[in-house]
Amino acid sequence: CKLIWGEVTKLDGPERTATIKPMFCQSEMVVDFDYCIIAAGCNFGPFHKWGESLWFPTIHNAARPEGSWSHIDERFLEGRRRHILEEYTKLKTLEQGEKSVLVVGAGFIGVEWVTELNHFFPKLKLTIIDFLPLPLGPLPPSA
Repeated sequence: CKLIWGEVTKLDGPERTATIKPMFCQSEMVVDFDYCIIAAGCNFGPFHKWGESLWFPTIHNAARPEGSWSHIDERFLEGRRRHILEEYTKLKTLEQGEKSVLVVGAGFIGVEWVTELNHFFPKLKLTIIDFLPLPLGPLPPSA
């Protein structure tokens, strides 16, 4: 197995090639394949064309200039840390003003977020919403 640290910038199915921009290299390279599996994870941010969201680092170089935090390169640990610190500062400011936060989705992640926010920012006014009648819908009502 060969690992290439980089970004696929073009995928050509009929030619069965992937154009790759290796990290820290100026030039791209082309890799041939017989079969391609795309397992790139999920970037779901419905309000941004690149799927940008706070919960997943912006990793596509082409997305950075159009991103909400284009000044940060989240492909590296230091960039991700800087972004988390910025979001923490925003939440702390909201807490000091006793502002409200809406968490949409009362599944596992939504409930985790609202409980973490309640723990670390107790003065925030929190609301969680879901289309199901109870939070943690897949679990039994006793949960």
